[in-house]
Amino acid sequence: MSSAYANPVPGQKLLAYWRFEQVQHLNGELSQSIKGNPLTADDRKPTEPQPFVYDDSGNGNFLQVRGSKSSPNVFSDDVPSSETAGKPNQRSLTLKWTGECVLTMDRPLAYADIQKSWKIEASLLCNQLALEQVFICKEGLKGNLAADVSIGYDPMLKRYFVEVMCADGKARRVPAGSAVMAGKWYDICADAVYDEEHDLTTLKISVKASGAKNFEKPATIVVKGITMQHHAAMWVVGHGYPGGFPNSLQVDGGGIDEVKIWGEALPRKVGQNPLFTDAFTADPTALVCGDSVYAYVGHDAASVGGWFNMPEWLCYSSTDMKHWKAHGSILKAQDFVNANSTAAWAAQVVKKGNKYYFYVTLDGKKGHFITVAVGNSPTGPFKEAMPGKPLITDDMTNDSHRPNADIDPTVLIDDDGTPWMFWGNGDCYMVKLNQNMVELDGPITKIPFRNYSEGPWVFKRNGLYYNVYAADAPGVQAEQICYSTATKITGPWVYGGLVTGPAKYGFTIHPAVIAFKNKWYFFYHDGSYALDGTPGGDCRRSVCLEYLDFYQNGQIKPVALTVQGINSVKQK
Repeated sequence: MSSAYANPVPGQKLLAYWRFEQVQHLNGELSQSIKGNPLTADDRKPTEPQPFVYDDSGNGNFLQVRGSKSSPNVFSDDVPSSETAGKPNQRSLTLKWTGECVLTMDRPLAYADIQKSWKIEASLLCNQLALEQVFICKEGLKGNLAADVSIGYDPMLKRYFVEVMCADGKARRVPAGSAVMAGKWYDICADAVYDEEHDLTTLKISVKASGAKNFEKPATIVVKGITMQHHAAMWVVGHGYPGGFPNSLQVDGGGIDEVKIWGEALPRKVGQNPLFTDAFTADPTALVCGDSVYAYVGHDAASVGGWFNMPEWLCYSSTDMKHWKAHGSILKAQDFVNANSTAAWAAQVVKKGNKYYFYVTLDGKKGHFITVAVGNSPTGPFKEAMPGKPLITDDMTNDSHRPNADIDPTVLIDDDGTPWMFWGNGDCYMVKLNQNMVELDGPITKIPFRNYSEGPWVFKRNGLYYNVYAADAPGVQAEQICYSTATKITGPWVYGGLVTGPAKYGFTIHPAVIAFKNKWYFFYHDGSYALDGTPGGDCRRSVCLEYLDFYQNGQIKPVALTVQGINSVKQK
């Protein structure tokens, strides 16, 4: 198909190109797609003989079938033209009701930032003109009734359209071209360009009959804000969003060919999210030392789509919360006796006197445990205070309803100098620490918290104690952040509600809260960001930062999770 424009917008990169001519096998080899045969799967996993639609862009964005052992979508020799860009065109994909192909969340395109500009080209074939159908969509947040972007057929207008979710939360549909004829191929080109200076996006769609020399007059609208709202989202071919709903806008007896997706990221601004771009980071903790803040994070070293692999803790420092200096690895899981070398889980660093105490979560052959390392500076070196003698082990909390209860320590040194430690997964425990900070000084107590899951962070403000924690709030599978307050650290605690919803992608979220230079800050992690073009994910997370505000009565104001972070608004 010939493009609607001579060249893509300057700065755009070709991110994916699905010609449907070749399939990639599980061993990496390529072969021509087989006419009449579908992509194949076994229990939702790709399987031979045709696992993936090959991505001719070279970026590895392979399409696969989802949710069916035998896809109704099959390769066809019905093509819009016999040649495309000088290459033979022999295959398209026939789309049938209930079938879909997806770009899974272990592919780079799923995380690509294309908010500056994007363009989607495709050839489409529609046979059921009485049905609303969506051929290509990039899903957005779960629960939304429209995708970030959809390209499809509108039966009332009898024309092809592009629909986008706009910054104001409204979906806008733009149709273009003449009335669609059944059984005839059409070329579609939709693009959006964001003008950051004026905060406006120009959205355009052009349509022509395949084989025609020129596109018809494009349809254009201008909207406020960006039109590609989310980084982490699944791309779907063959049905619209939301997938699995009774009316999923699935294509019935149509076809698709020559799909190209271009994109350009917004320029990164100092201080925006994610904070750190040299590694995947998670489970943030932060310590204020005079005019500096030290952020300590677990290093997510998991492979793409892999499970947790966290070998070490990294450290960063800042004097303005926007410019961060990397201090590299300052403590490793292997530095502790009896610890698994890939289990540098959530931690917290506190200062007492001239010493810095690094409370860490680890696991080993005998289960999870919490121990502490000590250093003479905020960047270490740190050494295990009592080698082989943890503060907390699993056999000390036999009343927990989860087996991995002893994780995620948070320590508060109260105004009278008494150190207290909270921790737990599923149940929250607390204990008083000895003045030496490396031994217990009293019994372990279980503290009831509503919706509590893990990751407590305890702090004090204006005489009121706060516990901000990851929560299993009803109705949402991924963790959210809740909080409770108390006038005494031993309770009783009063439930305060939600601080924020789940991360934009991932089943975990982990809080840290500090006050610095008369402002309050909320750290968390989010799996929705890519790193150097490689996907994020559940176990490839990135630490982020937002302002935290309070009502006059001390309640915490809800926090919105943003890309802009502390650049988005000024704290009141």
